[in-house]
Amino acid sequence: MLPPPIDPTTLNQIAALWMWNRHQQALDQQIYVRADRTAFVRPERWEPWNDDRLPLVRFIEYFRMSRADFAWLSDELRETLQQDPLRRGAPLSVEAQVAVGLYRLGHGATYVMISHVFNIGKETADKATGHFVQAVLKVLRLQTISFPGLDAHDKWDEIIELFEWRHGIPDIVGAIDGTHIPLAIPPSDEWKGYINRKNWASLVFQCVVNGDGNFRDVCDPPLHNSYIQSTSSQLLHALMSDERVWTVGQVFGGGAGSIHDTRVFRRSDLGISLNNALGREMRIPPGTHLIGDAGYPSDVNVLVPYPSVVAPENVHFNHIQSATRIIVEQTFGRLKNRFRILLTAQKANPVRARNTAFVCMILHNLLNKRGTLYLQGWDERSRHELRFGELPRLNEHDQTPPPPGESMWTRRDRIRDMYRR
Repeated sequence: MLPPPIDPTTLNQIAALWMWNRHQQALDQQIYVRADRTAFVRPERWEPWNDDRLPLVRFIEYFRMSRADFAWLSDELRETLQQDPLRRGAPLSVEAQVAVGLYRLGHGATYVMISHVFNIGKETADKATGHFVQAVLKVLRLQTISFPGLDAHDKWDEIIELFEWRHGIPDIVGAIDGTHIPLAIPPSDEWKGYINRKNWASLVFQCVVNGDGNFRDVCDPPLHNSYIQSTSSQLLHALMSDERVWTVGQVFGGGAGSIHDTRVFRRSDLGISLNNALGREMRIPPGTHLIGDAGYPSDVNVLVPYPSVVAPENVHFNHIQSATRIIVEQTFGRLKNRFRILLTAQKANPVRARNTAFVCMILHNLLNKRGTLYLQGWDERSRHELRFGELPRLNEHDQTPPPPGESMWTRRDRIRDMYRR
């Protein structure tokens, strides 16, 4: 017996129910769609030296020098910075390495920020900065920061005239003072030697500048023993790689911030040569002297102020002496305002940090010589940068008895008496 026929309406309902069930199962299944494969293409590198639309002032803000100075510096370093064009990838051009190095020194920017600005890798920015620093030290250090030879009488006379033109004190061949460069160090007992009296880590430099505000001599004491013992492997790696220990003038090693300026002077080649009692060869002409503040000893060829200002003539002399000596503090200010990395605690080992400071001083002299524009806006400092200002000098007046014959005591009295007439 055949089954009864199915109602067409019921058959349609069963088919619709079956289709709805299949649709729900399809929605529950995970469907993987493979995206089109595309290779990563880094954006084009920023090349402002080839962009004539960039205003001159903006270019100076970025790189601390004009286009003409930038081109000159690139040409000077081209032989040292030129990379093999057949290497893998796209090596940075000489101009790009100079731009990255100048941006790092001028702004104290991190390598992550520099990589975004120039559209390069962070490691590439780090290497480019290191190559730039080493190239400047290799090519320009000897011809930029140095005293003239003792037989170069014309150059010494020019230096003396610049200082005498300021306030009338004769026979000055340089203003001497110390400055501290901040350094970021890990919290460890081995690094306590770098903590200065303001409780932040630094490297100390003793500098001599002329009447134009150019560095003539830079000196810092040797590397701290704790750093050599605790990071001997890192230091060896730095010495065997691009981070060489360069010398500028009579510089050797790195100076820990805890060392007092007077001790730096006593142990420096310049301080030893200025001490007549040691019988060393003088580095400045006979009859000339440096000018410094009260922290320097008065038994060497350094003209310091009177420790006692009871007499009115002593007060007047100290005022003239301070007004003449202030050129070295102004030079430190312009140096750090132009190269803001010197106002930033560098996360680098002392060898690299001191090399960076030397390069800033070299570029400072070169830009002054070429007459590069100094923007007044650089004089403004943030609250964080003000923390790393100059350390105040302790009033440590040397009371050593004067030696017989012509000494700095009698020379100072003779200069003081000039203003009484």
